[in-house]
Amino acid sequence: MSQRGIRSALFLVVLALPLAQAAAAQVALEGAWVRALPPTQTRTAAYLTVRNASAEAVVISGASTPIAGRVELHETLQSEGMMRMQEQSEVRVPAGAEVSFVPGGLHLMLLDLDAMPAVGDVVELCLTIDGAPLCTPAETRRDAAPAGHHDHQHH
Repeated sequence: MSQRGIRSALFLVVLALPLAQAAAAQVALEGAWVRALPPTQTRTAAYLTVRNASAEAVVISGASTPIAGRVELHETLQSEGMMRMQEQSEVRVPAGAEVSFVPGGLHLMLLDLDAMPAVGDVVELCLTIDGAPLCTPAETRRDAAPAGHHDHQHH
C-alpha cells in the first residue's frame, strides 16, 4: 500500500472512531450475574442484557473478567436432539434493540477460573463492543432470580 493509501486509511479510521465511541456510549449492560457453582469447578457462565439505544448496530466481539483466564461468547443450540454449546466469534445488537445472554441461550463462558466466586460476590464483567471495553458489576448467585427475590406460590 502506498504512503497516500496508508494516510487515507488512517484518516478514515480516525473519522470513524468518534462514531464508534458515540454508538458505544449509548449501549447499556443490565442485570449482569455470574452463576455460582461448587468451588471445585474451573468454569461457569455469566448472563446479562445488552441494550443498544444508538441508531447503529453494535458488535460484541469478546468479553473479559479478572476472575477468569478467558471468556468466550457461546450459544446453546439444539442439534440432533442434543443441546450443544457453540462458540460465537461475535454477537450483533441491532440499533434500538437488546440482546439477552440467558441460561439455555446466548451466554458468556468464564473459563480457567482461579477460584469460583461465592454467592453474593460481585465481579467486574467487561464486553468488547465495537472494539472498546464496556464494564459492569455482576453479582454471583445460584440462579436468575435477583438477590432478595423469592418466588411465592399461592394455593
